[in-house]
Amino acid sequence: MPAKAKPLAAVRSKNTYPLIVGRIVQLGGIPGNISAVRVVDGSALQRTFIMPDAGSAKALAATLAQQLTQAGFKPLFSCDGATCGPRFQKVSPGYRAAPAHFDGPLAGQVYRAMRRPGANGDEYVALQIAPDDAGLAVQFDVARSQPREVGAISVDAAEMARQLTQTGHVALHGIFFGTDSVRIKPESRSMVDQIAKLLENKPKLRLLVVGHTDNQGSFAYNQALSERRAKAVVQALVKQHGINPGRLKPVGVSYAAPSASNATAAGRAKNRRVELVPW
Repeated sequence: MPAKAKPLAAVRSKNTYPLIVGRIVQLGGIPGNISAVRVVDGSALQRTFIMPDAGSAKALAATLAQQLTQAGFKPLFSCDGATCGPRFQKVSPGYRAAPAHFDGPLAGQVYRAMRRPGANGDEYVALQIAPDDAGLAVQFDVARSQPREVGAISVDAAEMARQLTQTGHVALHGIFFGTDSVRIKPESRSMVDQIAKLLENKPKLRLLVVGHTDNQGSFAYNQALSERRAKAVVQALVKQHGINPGRLKPVGVSYAAPSASNATAAGRAKNRRVELVPW
């Protein structure tokens, strides 16, 4: 923040942070707008500032967004005034942290959400700026998702074969995607290699590749996302390992088959998985 920014408050949280990534149009706050909110499982630092003589909210937002871009952040969602949605104020990060400074007219307010991917957990920024009697009120929240423990959840081809024989399916938690992304992260390569090895060792085996998500977002959105992720795994097996695509069928089931409670961060992490099922 610029040197003349006057800090009002700083609050740390350790569990989850609701990041707005879409227009807020429903009553009911965050629970009623779940498809427009991404819950970041991890710690957050929420800071409120007053900027005297700062000019327009849009100009300050552009300056801060440019700095974030230079630091490796990419935009997720941005809105100005009415484009934020008619119910934005009561759900916004500024209102949650300092309602006296962000409860004014929506006109003139701006909001930016950005993300920076990282091997030890992605970082998210929520930036809200509103006109205030003392200049501009600025809410600047930074949330970091929990790092993944890759080594603790890897399964080799032999273990996959054993579970398929004994239980009829195997759950894989070692295939990682960026948030709302279908790009398989590099740290997933060893798991994809083991699936390929399983298929090479059992040339008659055919598999459903089933994508599962947690319950953050609408069911329809997660169904499409889980299917696209399953297709990405199939494509990796076909293109990188030469597996016959006729042996693989991608399926997405959204959050229809949880393996743990979605009420906790740990449960949601378990539910974000890929399963293999013989067919």
